[in-house]
Formats: sequence, C-alpha cells, structure tokens
Amino acid sequence: MPTRPPVRRRWWPDAVGSFTWVTCLVVVALWVSGGGVQALGGSAADVWSAVGRLMGLVASNLLLLQVLGMARIPWAERAFGQDRLARWHRWVGFSSFHLMLAHIVAITLGYALGSGTGVVAQFVDMVLTYPGMLLALAGTVLLVMVVATSLRAARRRLRYESWHLLHVYAYLGAGLALPHQLWSGTDFVSSPWARAYWWTLYGAALGAVVLFRLVLPWRASVRHALRVVAVVPDVDDTIHVWLTGRRLGALRIAPGQFLVLRFLTGPGWTRAHPLSLSAAPNDQFLRVTVGVRGDDGARLAAMRPGTRVLFEGPYGRLTPQSLTRPGVTALTAGTGVAPALSLLDGRRRSGDVLVHRTHAAEPGPLSAELTDRARHGLAYVPLPGARGAAGTTWLPAAHAGIPGPTALAMLSPAIREHDVVVCGPGPWTDAVLADLRALGLPPDAIHVERYDWE
Repeated sequence: MPTRPPVRRRWWPDAVGSFTWVTCLVVVALWVSGGGVQALGGSAADVWSAVGRLMGLVASNLLLLQVLGMARIPWAERAFGQDRLARWHRWVGFSSFHLMLAHIVAITLGYALGSGTGVVAQFVDMVLTYPGMLLALAGTVLLVMVVATSLRAARRRLRYESWHLLHVYAYLGAGLALPHQLWSGTDFVSSPWARAYWWTLYGAALGAVVLFRLVLPWRASVRHALRVVAVVPDVDDTIHVWLTGRRLGALRIAPGQFLVLRFLTGPGWTRAHPLSLSAAPNDQFLRVTVGVRGDDGARLAAMRPGTRVLFEGPYGRLTPQSLTRPGVTALTAGTGVAPALSLLDGRRRSGDVLVHRTHAAEPGPLSAELTDRARHGLAYVPLPGARGAAGTTWLPAAHAGIPGPTALAMLSPAIREHDVVVCGPGPWTDAVLADLRALGLPPDAIHVERYDWE
C-alpha cells in the first residue's frame, strides 16, 4: 500500500508553544488598553473586578486554544506526536480551568464589594440577571466534570470508552461557558480590536472542530466504506478485527499509525475507539487489535462480518519514515505491542528487537505471530509475569533486581545504535523512558506511543 511520509516539521512544537504565549500576551494587552491597569489603582472593588476580568480573558483564550488542540488538525498532530500533544493539552486544560475558577471568585467578590451585598447574594444575582450567565454556569459545571474525570486517580478507575464519552462534554462546556463574554464582557464590547481578536479565535476553533472532527471524517468514511470482515479471538481477552473497504490504498495509512473507529452495531455505536494497526496495511485489508475488558468489550467481541465502521484518521507519526537508524528496538506492554508489530511488519528487517511485557504468566496477545516472526529475523523477547514490589518496576518480579539500564542493554545489545520505540501504559512508559535516558540514548532516537487510559 502506498503511504505518505509524515510531515516532519520539527519547528511546529516550538511554534505552537510560542503562539500560545503570544496570544496570552495579546489578551493582556487588550485588557491593558481597556483600562485594566488603571483599575488597579482604584477601590478594592475595582481591583478585584479588574483582576477577575484578566483571569477570565486568559482562561477563555487558553480554553479556545485547547479546543483547537482537540480538533486533531492533521499536520499539527503529526508534528507533535501523541505524547507531546497530550502533555500540552493537559497543561493548557488545567491552566484554563484554574484561571476560570479564580475569575469567578474575583469577579463575584469585586461586584459584591461594589454593591455592598454579600458574596452569595451577588453570585445568585449575577447568574439570574446578567446575560448568558445561566449558560455560563451550566458550562462551568460540565467543565468541572470533565476536569474531575481527567485527574490521574479518576482516569485509573475509568475505561477509555467511559472517559472519552465524558470528555466530549468539554466541547459543550466551552460552548456554554464562553458566550457571556460576547454579550456583556467589558473587554469585548468596548474595543473593535478586542472584538476582531475574539471573533477570529472563536471562528478558528469552531471551524477546526467542524472541519476536522465532523466533515472530513464523514467524507472519508463514506468514500472508503470500512466494514468488518472477521473478528478473531486471541489470548488475554484480546481480539483481532479485520477490516476491508473501498480504495484503501488512497487512505494512505502507514504501519504504526492508528484510526479512531466507531463500529455501527446499534446501541453504543457512538463510542470511539482509538486503535493502532497491528499488521502492516495493504490495499485489501486493515487489522486492529483490541482488549475486550473495557465498557464496550462484549459488543466488540460479538460483532458480525459486514458491520459498517465510521472512522477518523489516520493519526500518529510512529511510521517507518520516522525511523532514521539501521535497527529498531521496540519496548512494549500489553496491547502496546500492536503498533510496534505493525511498524516492524512494514520494515521486515533482521536485527530488530521486540520486547513484550505482560502481567500474565503465559505469553500475551499476538505471541504466536511474534514467535513466527522470530523465525524470520526478529528478536522477540517476551517478559511475562507480575510486577515486583521493588526494583526495576517495568520488569517482571523475577528480573526486578536488575538495574533498568543494564536490563535494556541485555535485552537489546545494539540498543544504542537503534531507534527505540516505547508503547505502553503511562506509568510503565515513564519508567522505561527514565532508564533509556540513564542509558544515554538521545531524545531523537526515542519514539513514544503512550496509553494513559490503560
């Protein structure tokens, strides 16, 4: 299957970070031009109101930038990679949320001091009488729910399907929380420059979501008409889903990439599943591998041939074109073996190493296929067994006494000359990355696909 090399704009991450800070400075400048600094020399009510306005403006700016980041703009997604994009998304999201809460407190206190009423009475009056405030309150409640379920402790208790469904409410929360700024915000209605800036940012965010999350995926789904060919069980509550469709060569999906799939089986079809290819694609078939322990597992395992599939993507920059060294060492855990196997399947070179960590004592998913590949040049190293209570946490208990850097060199003696691919859950991946850095591998040799919701 012909593939399109990923767009490798190495300057994109720095440019996006700079753009984020520049937009915040623009917002501060608009606040200053609207009398924000002068208000700081006034009464306590003026000071609290001015500070609250500034916090609200920066929070709105970051929230809209986050919506842009959630739109899955293809060239930005390929330039960042999922790991770095997730960190940026998390930082912007929590920063905007905390500023939003501070905005509510400061504005309410400022208005209460100015009117001589109590804080609670003033808050109720604002919600019930100011334009757009009831919508803003509803949006704030939704955003609180999204943020609460994004905390690491909460995410460990949620399967991806549940987390994603709740996370979709971030769009609705932003759509409800922000319009009050357009109707009554001092820094919006008083300046044509402010109006031009905010309308441009609102339009860009809305347009990106509509285009990249709705229009283009729907067009691609209609064009390629993906459907399920077969569902094949594997070990450890894992299934392989084979897909076919029209003109798959034009899809331009590369080994190592992933699609966001919605299987049209009836109730539950709206649930999105980001699934990596677990075999190199061709013009007739795609294969993805998924664990069926989650909220939607029984439905996926019971799918019948012919089931239609909606999809977004392809996404991800973990492709053969991203590799620059003569060999590859893939360090994987659980279903993280799927994209690594797809990537190596697209290379078919001897000397590559694939390490697969599983908690069960027996070999994990795709082990039969990996064993077969080992007869054709791939060094396949299974690491089954429960984690130890101390030592190197990413190794099984039987080997946890070996220092991590030493273990890496033992598992792949040529690892310093290889591209290193790390695919697995967040905590496991973090432990592996720390030992790779201790071993002295340069950052450009390490490629990460993190599964933080596992």
